[in-house]
Amino acid sequence: MDLDGKTIVITGGSRGIGRALARGFASDGADVVIFGRNKKDLQETASAHAEKIITIAGDITVEAEVDRLFNNANDRFGKIDVLINNAGIINKGAFVERSFKNWESVIRVNFIGLAMCTYKVLPGMMERGHGRIINLASRAAEQCFTTWSAYSSSKAGVISFTKTIAAEVGPPAYPDILINSLIPGPTKTEMFKKGGLDPSIAQDPQVVYPHTRFVVDLPPNGPHGKVFWNSKEYNIYEEFNDK
Repeated sequence: MDLDGKTIVITGGSRGIGRALARGFASDGADVVIFGRNKKDLQETASAHAEKIITIAGDITVEAEVDRLFNNANDRFGKIDVLINNAGIINKGAFVERSFKNWESVIRVNFIGLAMCTYKVLPGMMERGHGRIINLASRAAEQCFTTWSAYSSSKAGVISFTKTIAAEVGPPAYPDILINSLIPGPTKTEMFKKGGLDPSIAQDPQVVYPHTRFVVDLPPNGPHGKVFWNSKEYNIYEEFNDK
């Protein structure tokens, strides 16, 4: 996909993978809109490409603020070509040793917020007959760790949601609307640190960009409703569900 004139919305764009994706797509010519709760961090993300990255601060769990995101993006650029649902938190803890509200907060950000953004952007893509939606998933959806019940459940939901919505919207009726999930792999982010994982196994966030670009660049009638992940053996993204 030629990115000149294309509009890409990235949630969770203030740090980590979201920041790397925003800067990567802006460098390649796209107009990028990033969304997150920390205005200062969003501005830091945009600082390297101020002419190409627009920042909108807000909470992905609040519908009025999600509406503001997409209204502003559409008012500014007239359309949204790509949505990358990247926002996420881990907030780990034993299920019965925390308040349910604390547990639920992960589901609301990682799954409900993702679904809400998808709900808001799909009608415009269907009207134009063009669009790409990429939902960030995780191997934690199947490799469940103690104290990760909320995070693992949310990411399992993301994968199921991706496949189900892809069955509703996409080829053959909409050959140029592709909805897929992407497992970026262990990455050096604040959330990775909070997960208590070994930092030596993690990659830099910038490594995720070319693989995300690969999924964005899939042609009409291309892979749809799939989960892609980084295969170190081949250094490409392969379909996780076919393994």
